[in-house]
Amino acid sequence: MNTLPPDYNAIYFDSNELLANGWPDPSVRLSNLLHIGRWWNLQPFIPLPVLDETEAHWWRSVEAKGSKLDSAKKDFERIARPVACEVNVEHTNLQEMRSRYVAIRTEALNNYGIGVIPYPSSTADFFFQCATKYVMPFERDGEGKGFQDAVILQSVLEHLHSNGELKGILITMDGGMKQARIREFLPEFDASKLRFTTLDEVWHGLFEFHFDQMVVQPWAEERKNALTAVEALDHLWKEFLATHLTESMLRAGGFGQSATVMKLLSVDSVKVTFVDTPIPDLDADPDRPVRILITLSAECTAIVRKEHFSYFTSIFSGPEGGDVQPTSPPEIVQGKASWSGGIRATANVVSRQFQDIVPESIMLEEELRLQR
Repeated sequence: MNTLPPDYNAIYFDSNELLANGWPDPSVRLSNLLHIGRWWNLQPFIPLPVLDETEAHWWRSVEAKGSKLDSAKKDFERIARPVACEVNVEHTNLQEMRSRYVAIRTEALNNYGIGVIPYPSSTADFFFQCATKYVMPFERDGEGKGFQDAVILQSVLEHLHSNGELKGILITMDGGMKQARIREFLPEFDASKLRFTTLDEVWHGLFEFHFDQMVVQPWAEERKNALTAVEALDHLWKEFLATHLTESMLRAGGFGQSATVMKLLSVDSVKVTFVDTPIPDLDADPDRPVRILITLSAECTAIVRKEHFSYFTSIFSGPEGGDVQPTSPPEIVQGKASWSGGIRATANVVSRQFQDIVPESIMLEEELRLQR
């Protein structure tokens, strides 16, 4: 295995990769990247505009969901008429939630030793001229689209330029950012000091540099032990999913049949396929508390609404046949449903064995895909 160190010593993050990896509560993959980066003395940085953008993204989502709660309350009261109905919707004060968000972010920055770099010194006139000339990441005919990317990029360029000892990578999923004409943003910048990549590319590159006996084997042993421990807790996962799954998360029906889950009755079986665990820290006690991510699926019993359609009628009906109608009325029955996704959990590692595993929350399948 190649044990040569990376040819850079600074890592910068764009908003999209942080958002895709749970910031400011980093995913296992992002946490592992920052962790292994410390072994190579890599300095992680997040531009202040990125912190502002990720917070704004979180805040918009919270406000939108809060508004939906209020709308759902009014809809429920309207539908309940003529029966008088009082619905109470309670949640933590939004401003208090925002303060907690900032506190969690500050803790993450401190825990991972992440530096925050300032907004660029470039003026509004500078960015306006770049936008009118369509200097990437400003898009042609995009009416200013790319402004946030341009500000983030300029922050990184100025920071690298003013710190001669640094050579960095910018982790981003943005194609426009990767096509940026750097010399037009900072003519005196040494282009060899910065390259663009993705989190997965960095992860694989750094991981290949580390030694097999010091990291790969202990980590492989822990993941194997974690899988064994998790598989032995079949009853725990059934109970947790039974109380945390919602009907909208479940799939029912089959070929030629549309079905909607009305009520979950029981979780009958679970199948664990993978457990992602943090890399052991060479400089710390191997006996430690950890967070893990469990990938699994479940088979359930539920009350299901079945819509019966004729597959052959839908295929062979003539163009004048109009819409295909159900061959029989919907049927409410007890049937099977399935779910797949992940469970975040905590555990204690003792002599490479995983103990005291406690589930925390469910992760949907599409969220899992983003982190792979």
